[in-house]
Amino acid sequence: MGGRRRVTAGRRGMPVAALAATLVLGIAPPAWATFHLISVREVFPGSGSSPQAQYVELQMYAGGQDHVQGHTLTFYDKSGGSSGSATFGGDVGAGATQSTILAASTAAESQFGVLADVSMPGTSLDPAGGAVCWEALDCVAWGSFKGSVLGPVGSPADPGGIPDGMALQRTIAPGCPTLLEAGDDSNDSATDFFDAAPAPRPNSVPPSERACATQAGGGGAGAGQKGGGAGSGRATGRPQTTIRSGPPRASRKRTATFRFASSRPGSTFLCKLDRQRFKSCRSPYKVRRLKVGAHVFKVKASGPDGTTDRSPATWAFRVLPRH
Repeated sequence: MGGRRRVTAGRRGMPVAALAATLVLGIAPPAWATFHLISVREVFPGSGSSPQAQYVELQMYAGGQDHVQGHTLTFYDKSGGSSGSATFGGDVGAGATQSTILAASTAAESQFGVLADVSMPGTSLDPAGGAVCWEALDCVAWGSFKGSVLGPVGSPADPGGIPDGMALQRTIAPGCPTLLEAGDDSNDSATDFFDAAPAPRPNSVPPSERACATQAGGGGAGAGQKGGGAGSGRATGRPQTTIRSGPPRASRKRTATFRFASSRPGSTFLCKLDRQRFKSCRSPYKVRRLKVGAHVFKVKASGPDGTTDRSPATWAFRVLPRH
């Protein structure tokens, strides 16, 4: 961790009322502009086999947001009562756009082989229902959550609870589909989050998100942003794959159709479902006779020159029982 200090759950950051007062008086907090362009990216409430292996991942959608000292993640139970918090005792080291910050329990560190940027209790998140807030700036709720928190959450994601072994992950599909942007947050948890395999990334891990390809005659969505690998998605470089549509995140249908595209004209595609191997495919791609439970579809493009997208596009969804 390069000497970065580990800190533990503790005191709250600046109270919301105090923050509002300073803004009314025209006195901005010293580091206000360097921590507020951050969203909750992923929430993992543990699993049946390791219930205390919990984590919350934050992500910067603008550079220089690494001044998080004194700021707090707050966790809530299904009724809206506080179930814990984690306050940063120091800043993190990497402040490039798309950098992540990880709050995790000791059990999660052990399970996933990571070192968290701030420790959190392993009893803060209930998969059946709850919420998480990054200050009053971004909140997400799931399951049977009913209550009020520091910020808007809209309809909870996963009304039946987060499936065992799965994480809630924010979709970055709007705008540039390979980059976290401010527009990816609609303040509605059911719209913004879906089920995905857990993949915690502490601040020391370079971000894999990248800016969208520059369009002819001007910048496309995300053009000019300093994403990790910016420019790698240009029409003359390694292709980037986008899933344009897929099945509902939760449905009783046993078939699913995916439509996808590549940034490189003339690309071919490789698809896989769950633990199957990648195989040649084309859009639209239909999967039949799906089993009840969680599924993950992946697709990657190969350009005419043989270069392949190193980060397959992913679509996580769940098939519900018929009755």
